[in-house]
Amino acid sequence: MVIKKLGQIQQKESKNKTSTKKHKRGWLIFGGVVVTLAVIGHIGNVMEQSRLEKDNVPIIISNVDENIKLDYHTDKREISAKISGVSLLAEVKVANGKTSIHGHKNSAGDIKYEIKGIKEGDSDISISVVDGKRHGDKIIKIHRQTKADYDKQELEKALKRAEESVKKAEQKLNDENISRAKSDINKLPEDKRGQFSERIAKLEKAKQEEKERADKAKKEAEEKKKQEEAAAAAAKARQQQQQARPQPAPRQVTPTPAAPQPVPTTPSRPRPRPATPAPAPPAELHFSSCKEARAAGYSHMRRGEPGYSPHLDRDGDGIACDKHK
Repeated sequence: MVIKKLGQIQQKESKNKTSTKKHKRGWLIFGGVVVTLAVIGHIGNVMEQSRLEKDNVPIIISNVDENIKLDYHTDKREISAKISGVSLLAEVKVANGKTSIHGHKNSAGDIKYEIKGIKEGDSDISISVVDGKRHGDKIIKIHRQTKADYDKQELEKALKRAEESVKKAEQKLNDENISRAKSDINKLPEDKRGQFSERIAKLEKAKQEEKERADKAKKEAEEKKKQEEAAAAAAKARQQQQQARPQPAPRQVTPTPAAPQPVPTTPSRPRPRPATPAPAPPAELHFSSCKEARAAGYSHMRRGEPGYSPHLDRDGDGIACDKHK
């Protein structure tokens, strides 16, 4: 029984050793294939490099920004370019830092490299390509704004903002515009505030005077309104007082009878007096007025009759003293 078990164990170990040998052999074969492919690839790259050298193909660095400007707060920049006429064995350095060629196809590819810690002012960044015996270089000029230039630029902006806000306050005088202008002025260095502060002081004075005039006008209007209301109240009180007084009874006026109108009589010739003959009338009968004529018994005297006179015939109808006046 024991001998049988030992035999089984030996058979199992033999199988395991056989399996391990097969695995090792597989990895060796795989490694050999990889190495072979790598060698073949390298040989191909070397042949490509030799061909480019033999044909004297130039290395061209293109699609690159050769003049870069950065503001004061930016101290890094990504450099990109296209490299043509190179094999896969080419080495690329940007500012002494190595980088790889991406998307290599037909002896060309692209590079991207971020440069950090760019100093203020002017600096040169080089792109250097070495492919066997061939070389290619490109110089990129970078200007990073200095602190002095930045401060000058910001001062110019602040002066412009202050000027614009003060002009706006001068054109439209109100508290909001004055407050905004003062805020912009306070952002300036003290030695640059003088001219603006004087203009703001004039605006504030004008604003105060305008407010005082408005308050005075308002006060006068309120006082006038009070006086008018008082006068109206007094007039109303007088009217009510007059209406409350007892009214005197109306006097009865006895109409004066109108004087009787004389009945117009048709002028007739003087009646003949009986018996006693009257004294002969004067040669000419003359009255100074119709009143005198009526007193003498004469009226409605026609033109040509005794007593008629043009001054007694006022309406000129040929009959004197024909109306009772």
